[in-house]
Amino acid sequence: MSYPEDKVDNDATTVFKSLASGSVDETVINATVNNDGTLLAKTSSMPHVQKPSESLRIGSVLQNRFVLNEVLGSGGMGTVFRATDLRRQEAQDHQPDVAIKVLNDEFRDDPELLIALQRETKKSQLLAHPNIVTVYDFDRDGNNVFMVMELLEGKSLAQFIKEGAAQGITFKEAWNIIRGLSLALAYAHKKNIIHSDFKPGNVFITSDGGVKVLDFGIACAVVRSDLHRDETVFNARDLGALTPAYASLEMLLGKDPDPADDVYALACVCYEILSGKHPYGKLSAQKALEVNLEVPVLNSLNRRTRVALTHALALKREQRTATVDSFLDEIEPKSVWPRILVSTALITALAIAGSYYYVFNAFKFVDQEIIELSREQQLAVNDFLELAQIHFDVGYLVAPSGSNALWAYHQVLDIDPYNQQAQEGLQKIAQAVEQQAAELYQQGNYKASLAKIEEGLEAVPKHEELLDLKDKILQLGVNAYH
Repeated sequence: MSYPEDKVDNDATTVFKSLASGSVDETVINATVNNDGTLLAKTSSMPHVQKPSESLRIGSVLQNRFVLNEVLGSGGMGTVFRATDLRRQEAQDHQPDVAIKVLNDEFRDDPELLIALQRETKKSQLLAHPNIVTVYDFDRDGNNVFMVMELLEGKSLAQFIKEGAAQGITFKEAWNIIRGLSLALAYAHKKNIIHSDFKPGNVFITSDGGVKVLDFGIACAVVRSDLHRDETVFNARDLGALTPAYASLEMLLGKDPDPADDVYALACVCYEILSGKHPYGKLSAQKALEVNLEVPVLNSLNRRTRVALTHALALKREQRTATVDSFLDEIEPKSVWPRILVSTALITALAIAGSYYYVFNAFKFVDQEIIELSREQQLAVNDFLELAQIHFDVGYLVAPSGSNALWAYHQVLDIDPYNQQAQEGLQKIAQAVEQQAAELYQQGNYKASLAKIEEGLEAVPKHEELLDLKDKILQLGVNAYH
């Protein structure tokens, strides 16, 4: 059993504060903190060791109710214990154990921090969602301030990536995690709560494959209208709480919180799951913008997914996906088949009614301008072009039958014989197949090469490179069918 804060390098909450009169040396020390460790400002000019009250140990009891059994992890915010809830045990609850996070002295000794965190923790108790860890209570026992949370079995997402996805995992494998993270953040945003410190270390993958988002207790409450401004009692940015590698540019610049801040962090995490690497190499958004850094393209993803990630990873808010719901809509796998089937049915009906021109591609003398597409035809063309690109991205060039890029482009040309995108698509197919055929030829696998050539010629019958390669093979006396 592990918990998000233990055994994961560079992913713990580190506590600092703006140094009103701090020394230069301390500022330098603070500046060396890794970009994936949360920073929280601190007024003290002297280094402070982060630890719970020294009186706490295994076997200690908080509020005459919670017996501390073992340390699960520790980080900048505090130390997490596995504890037995005596009330649950008395009620013979099947799961009497809970997680207790005992906050560090930085929180205990700062009245403003403590009050703000207490109020925001109370708000986090309203986040009843299967993908958000349940917070039961926020309390204190003497000098010890603690949160009572749902006990989780499994590992943090940071550990999951480090141990099992260092090279990334497929989108299909990652989808359950991506969807769970998105739903959790979208739900919180609907409650006017922005996480503001979203990162792999604040996500937990349970032993049964579930996804839980943690640490909404230090989240930012969205600034509401002026009439309700007194409801916004805590802004983590005022306290400097953020993780540079996952903080948006606007967070780093101290701007008002916005759902798009979490979108940026979410996209960074999704990219990391899919590639094993941070999109900007753990540089802050501000530094990435300064050096004009671009996100490496993940060729393993289809075009739709790449576009969705790129949109959400935009460094400037005005160019970034605005909401998590929009991000989920853009990245969620969707089948275009229902639309294509409807469009095909409409086209068939139009054909029977004589509402459109069917022109064979071979009749080059037909003036392109006489081909006028109806709205339904144009929609069908767009659908088939999208489907063709998807097939091309996943490598379905000429097979399987009825579900490949070649077939989809032919559907477009049956509707619009002069469609430039479809014609260029056929050329791309022929070129890709020609490369495959040439490789087979170099390997001496002439029969397989000839079969590939025939596939390419279905796309472009007069493709010169394919025809030349075919002649070379035929001169060797090879026949693809014998």
